[in-house]
Amino acid sequence: MSVTTIIITTIVGALIGGITNTIAIKMLFHPYEAKHIFGKRIPLTPGVVPMRRDEASKKLGNIITGYLLTPEVFVEKLQSKESQKFMDLFIDRQIQTIEEENVSIGDVLNKISPNLKEKILSFLYQEIDSKIKTSSDELMNRSIESLIPHDAKETIDKEVNNLHLVINEKIITYLTSDKGYEDIYTMIDDFIENRGKLERALKYVVPKDSLATRVQGELVKLLSHEDMKSIEREFIVREYDKFIKKSPSEYISKIDQEKATHSAAEIFKRKMNLEELLDRPIAQLNETMFQTFKSSGKLRLRDNITHYLGKYIPSIVKHLKLAEVIKRQIDSFDIKTLEFLVFEVARKELQMIMLLGYVLGGIVGFLQGILVPLIV
Repeated sequence: MSVTTIIITTIVGALIGGITNTIAIKMLFHPYEAKHIFGKRIPLTPGVVPMRRDEASKKLGNIITGYLLTPEVFVEKLQSKESQKFMDLFIDRQIQTIEEENVSIGDVLNKISPNLKEKILSFLYQEIDSKIKTSSDELMNRSIESLIPHDAKETIDKEVNNLHLVINEKIITYLTSDKGYEDIYTMIDDFIENRGKLERALKYVVPKDSLATRVQGELVKLLSHEDMKSIEREFIVREYDKFIKKSPSEYISKIDQEKATHSAAEIFKRKMNLEELLDRPIAQLNETMFQTFKSSGKLRLRDNITHYLGKYIPSIVKHLKLAEVIKRQIDSFDIKTLEFLVFEVARKELQMIMLLGYVLGGIVGFLQGILVPLIV
């Protein structure tokens, strides 16, 4: 056993161990592509990472989404004090901006998309026109009876049944008045003058004023007779029943219907004044409600956002397919870039592995230098 032999075996062992580990680490990435001799692929080419890159990126994506970026982690982060504080500050800043800059609903809409306010107004006006026209067409084709509320119809029916009495009273009042007498006298005079000689001679036999008085009395007697009242009532009720069974479209022309529909739509739009409503500052729409929102409503808004996001985060995460996103991002890296990142992150550890190879190789060489001569 000589010291020289031990030194040599120690150095050789250290070199073998260190170089072996260095080559092994290098072979994680090198060569980048498969090498061939005589058309056959050389074993261990390409390196482990290039060869298993697809499988590794897929498993890494599954590991990250399965154990690191789980829905529970997102929910926990969302419900943390830091996130709650961030949302409170964000909502406060938006409220401050709304107050200081007099932001209106129209401003918010136009920030979402240029001319969105005008598009929404146009859409709403078209909907108003369409709905009113549809409702108008429906009403015009329904029976008048169906358009009258039940209580109102009972009242109208009662009034119609007694209408003949009112009409009779008005006619009798007219007939017994001076004006009624004069009109009867005038009509009798016209009747006699426009007939033949025999009828004209009648005025010399019976005075016209006497005839007028008699006709007046007979008309009043006729109208006061119960049979006449019954005839009047039946006629009025019959015509009323015919009227309410028909639809408004049978009495109103198509042109007048269209004019009425257009007028109703325009009146409704003017009353709604949607453009002025959208241009009014949000803080002035309802000042009491806005102040309530500033004090307590914003907290409910934050809690609702947290609740609904927490409720739907599992679905959102599932829909995002984060495992596929991670795999796609890893696959998009150039292999040299990936190698640089790995070695940059694990530089100290890899250097320790190489150093350990030298140390272990040196120890094995040292022991070999001592034991081999003894055995031999």
